Amino acid sequence: MDKIYFAKIKEDAIIPTREEHNAGLDIYPCFDEEYMIIEPGETKLVPTGIASAIPIDYYIQIHERGSSGSKGIKYSAGVIDSSYRGEWFLATTNVNKKPVLITKKDIDSLDDTIKQIIKNAYIIYPYKKALFQGVVHSVHNKLERCEISYDDILKIPSKRGDGKLGSSGK
Repeated sequence: MDKIYFAKIKEDAIIPTREEHNAGLDIYPCFDEEYMIIEPGETKLVPTGIASAIPIDYYIQIHERGSSGSKGIKYSAGVIDSSYRGEWFLATTNVNKKPVLITKKDIDSLDDTIKQIIKNAYIIYPYKKALFQGVVHSVHNKLERCEISYDDILKIPSKRGDGKLGSSGK
């Protein structure tokens, strides 16, 4: 199999899209309600309405898009394995002090007073906008795994060695 196959579990789901020069597949929410609220500090599984069949030597790593990450919407877990055939859910965490509102309603079309009340109360994310992106990676199934001692690991040449976070000085 040299293709990633996608299927819609829900009729109005959007199959992941990708611009030619972008690394990630844009992944969209798909839920029945008119909106979804994610409270501050809360993680919710946002349904996508899609399933996939990925070639055995690949997986998809989920990442924030610039537009979601810049709004304090983070992805909390993130691998779609080649063997998984169920619906994709996006573990979405709100790191803001205000609730996140993923809404099907065009907030800008509302009366100015109501629009301002909603914008003051929520971080707004449009339903029709991709929430996260998936980057396809190779699994490297052919790499052999060997257990050796920690002392032997330290003998293998490395510029960084066992330097901890910040040890590179960059």
